[in-house]
Amino acid sequence: MSPEYEIKLADRGYTVEVRRLDEGGLLVVKVGSQSFSLKPTLNDDGAWTVSDTAGDHSVRILKKAGSKVSVEVNGQACDIEWVRIRKQEEQARKTTSASGPRVDGGVYPPMPGKISEVLVKPGDTVKSGQTVCILEAMKMFNELKSPSAGTVKEVNVEPGSSVTQSTLLILVE
Repeated sequence: MSPEYEIKLADRGYTVEVRRLDEGGLLVVKVGSQSFSLKPTLNDDGAWTVSDTAGDHSVRILKKAGSKVSVEVNGQACDIEWVRIRKQEEQARKTTSASGPRVDGGVYPPMPGKISEVLVKPGDTVKSGQTVCILEAMKMFNELKSPSAGTVKEVNVEPGSSVTQSTLLILVE
């Protein structure tokens, strides 16, 4: 199932998709065609600090009632109405995304960044979900994992390489 929501904010509707990027709590939030990487942290006082490329933002939930939420973002209150949309995920490996065509068994970065470490070489056997390289983006290190078990056929990057979302980093067959 897809974590997708219909959000109503200031009488405008938005489709929002939220995806957890790693075990460290980094989220990729897609609003329409724009994507944002966010790192939420719960503070001792019950407020949240949400970090993005622009800086840190204070977020406090003021009131929740069903699908309506009142929040305060950086001291400014707003009311949000939301509904979760459930849809069947399309086959993840057979994709053509906004960042271009994708190859089955390909490892692609979720955001632009720099490769800090490559952990495999052609001919290596990998398990599904095994970390194959490390991407540094937004001052954070992200483990990129093999989409399937198999043999590494191609390694198209080396440490220090700058990459975009359409870069095929590693191919596993």
